[in-house]
Amino acid sequence: MDIGKVKDLRDRHKLLFSAALVIPLLLLTWLFIPITFETNDDAYLMSCLSGAKTGKPEADTIFSLFLWGKLVSSLYALNVGIPWYTLIFMALITLSMITVCYCVVLSFPRWGGSFFFLLYFCMFLYYSAIFQYTVVSAYCGGAAVSLLLIDKKGEDKKHIIVKNILIFTFAFFAVNIRSRVGYLLLGSAAFAICLEIFAYLVFKDSDRQKIKRMVFSFLIILATVISSMAVNDIRESVEGWVDFREYNSERVNFTDYAKLDYESNEDLFEKIGWSEEFYELVKRWFFMDEAVNAETLRQINERSVHGSIRVGRSLLHEWFPKIDFQVKMWVLMMLFLLLDAVIHRGRSLRRSMISFLWMFVWFAETQYFGHTGRIAERAFEAWTLLAVIPSVLGTAGTCQTVEERKKSVAERVVIPVLLIAFGIVCVRHPNGGFLKAKEFSQARSESKIMAADVENYAIAHPKNIYITGLSIPREGGPWRVYDKGLPYNFIFWGGSFYNSPLYYAQLERNGLDHIYMEDFFDENIYFMAREEPDENLYHVMLEKFPGCKYEIVDKNDGFIVYQFLQ
Repeated sequence: MDIGKVKDLRDRHKLLFSAALVIPLLLLTWLFIPITFETNDDAYLMSCLSGAKTGKPEADTIFSLFLWGKLVSSLYALNVGIPWYTLIFMALITLSMITVCYCVVLSFPRWGGSFFFLLYFCMFLYYSAIFQYTVVSAYCGGAAVSLLLIDKKGEDKKHIIVKNILIFTFAFFAVNIRSRVGYLLLGSAAFAICLEIFAYLVFKDSDRQKIKRMVFSFLIILATVISSMAVNDIRESVEGWVDFREYNSERVNFTDYAKLDYESNEDLFEKIGWSEEFYELVKRWFFMDEAVNAETLRQINERSVHGSIRVGRSLLHEWFPKIDFQVKMWVLMMLFLLLDAVIHRGRSLRRSMISFLWMFVWFAETQYFGHTGRIAERAFEAWTLLAVIPSVLGTAGTCQTVEERKKSVAERVVIPVLLIAFGIVCVRHPNGGFLKAKEFSQARSESKIMAADVENYAIAHPKNIYITGLSIPREGGPWRVYDKGLPYNFIFWGGSFYNSPLYYAQLERNGLDHIYMEDFFDENIYFMAREEPDENLYHVMLEKFPGCKYEIVDKNDGFIVYQFLQ
């Protein structure tokens, strides 16, 4: 390989160089780590969009906004045999990573490629293989913020227009895939502009035209978020989602926080008609009873006290070791950039110091998450990425306009080698992205097979309804397609989907208005479990219907099918 030609490609065609760096990294990642979903949420979203829930592709989902759903469901309507959801995520991850890499290479002309190599292995690798819609949304948001921060001297109108179109596109996917990430994107972009204004007012280390262009790009992001939310709100008001949102708010407060002790609050549970066995069942996401509704959940939530969670070193180390590792690498990167600024004694020294404010903002936000009493790892991860990317690019300041000069041996050889070496350390570290992603992907392979098996079983018996709890995987993996039938008769007994318009559309597709416990004796309603029927459910059935029993009607590899009898 001619190293000189590689350097010339990097210097003259930074976008092409970025694509040439990112695409092989992603291909190697997907080769060694089979793509999988991190949680059931993505599998659920894909099943709605593809039509597996209701028998036809649905644009409305619980977590994502309507415009995203309309785009993906339309593709499934064209051809349900193609895994559009996963392919679009692959495309968005690729384009986001190329954009971030381009901005890094542009900001750090001397060793930007090596620096992105480090960023990829310590920040991006895990969720480039373990798909999670919240973090894919954060990748798009990170790309939008990266473009907002990049301001090349002498940019013509054509380049500015193209850049803002890309910012709009990435912001669109960020907010529509996960609306809360859209809010984090707005906060990151606003704080980046505040730091730029601070640099201009205090250190004169910016210019007014750059700030004006950044503000204009921010207004594009703001307009994208507002319009996407407005379209979604109008759609939900028409389609009957308002009542569900009220119920779901109470459901989230019940399921996602610490639960009440039954004995200490027996008076409350007797009042709402919940026995201890029933309470234990509801804690395991069983909602198929008339006694589980917004009002009963509200009464429980009113008595619950959600204590704050102290976000400190021990919590990161014990709960979120991957994020803990990322934060350590973030600190090292920022210190490296500060040291580089000190060595060259340039104006970027002050910028490097200003960019450390991102760490204080990140810490303040994590404390806020902890104060609410709930810290979701996916939201934590998204916020971390949306702080790391602008903090790193913010240290560059006017680096991309620095005049060419003779590079020292350290700049040409030592620094790139060190950065690549740190990237290799990230690959081998137990809390690094590669090993954790590989371990997780291997662990999920069995559940993906079982999920496909139970769905295929339901497809093969379309006249029956099959209800499952937590013991059975509920949806297939990222490559699951339904070109031989749809498992619309396969129903989870609770979760975020329950009580939504989609839930009732699924029941209607099966010829029902509702399913409550008294309906469990219908001849076409069956339950699925791994090896034995759910004893907790059976005990609750005995409480409500003394003398009832269950019968195992079928045994398969990995799961059984049973039915309740009076």
